[in-house]
Amino acid sequence: MKNLKHTFAIFAVSIFTFTSCEMNDDVDSFMPPSYEDFRNIQDNAFNDLKQNASFNAEDGINFQSDAGVSLSISPNCLTLNGNAVTGEVDLEFVEVFDRGNMLTTNATTVGEDANGDKGQLISGGEFHIKAYQNGEELDFDEFCGMMLEVPSSITGGEVDGMGPFVGEIDENDNLVWLPQNTEFWVNPDNGNTYNAFVENFGWFNCDVFIADPDPKTEIQIAVPQGFDGSNSSVYLARVGETSSLAFIYGEFPIGLEAHVIFLSEQDGEFLYAIQTITVEDGQQVLFTQEDLSIASTEDLTQTINNLP
Repeated sequence: MKNLKHTFAIFAVSIFTFTSCEMNDDVDSFMPPSYEDFRNIQDNAFNDLKQNASFNAEDGINFQSDAGVSLSISPNCLTLNGNAVTGEVDLEFVEVFDRGNMLTTNATTVGEDANGDKGQLISGGEFHIKAYQNGEELDFDEFCGMMLEVPSSITGGEVDGMGPFVGEIDENDNLVWLPQNTEFWVNPDNGNTYNAFVENFGWFNCDVFIADPDPKTEIQIAVPQGFDGSNSSVYLARVGETSSLAFIYGEFPIGLEAHVIFLSEQDGEFLYAIQTITVEDGQQVLFTQEDLSIASTEDLTQTINNLP
């Protein structure tokens, strides 16, 4: 791709603001993707991870995922519009452990504490769980929930301080995790599994905040003209942390070694670029159109997972 070094947009704290620069006359015309095109490719990557099972609401279910996570729902626990559900129910289960799948599905690991401050998390497993009957979403009875048993070996072994978080999508389409005061414990007699009682369907995560030292600095990102927060995203993957991926949310520690990843879409495939940095005070990262590569979901996932 031709270089757009003099045509770019800069964003900080995950919100794009624009510079006004003239496009070089020798640059081939390039049509950036729409909001829908970019979101659709990440939605498709998410849908490809769905695991499904059916069970009778009166019987409950003991479900084991492809990765070895156990999920249990007790009999007679499900409701629809406050009424008890009977008959066949469809379970939909998504599990995300590695930063490759975090990237392609936009399932990042950024938490928000009680003060509203954001910080990067190490994940022991992200889960999106739903139950349906005839296409309608179900809820739990007020005295019910589901049990999760997550082998810590899936993410490299037990990490001290892991706890329960639920996920919400913010106004910028980012997944933000909120800590919960629900039952969570580590079972050393069962291979150091993370055990949680989950009270609601939706996003759930085993997480711990990364304790970042001071001083910190914002990272400013420049991207090719035509891209902004609606049709692209920029992520930060820490060197050595394979179970963590952040959107650019604020300040990061000076001296941090990280991979900064630009992501968008072109012709039904992912458009991406990667720069590896050691964060400096006032850090700036410039992505040009010349830096961009195209990859399938599978190839990009592998590329990201192969990063150190």
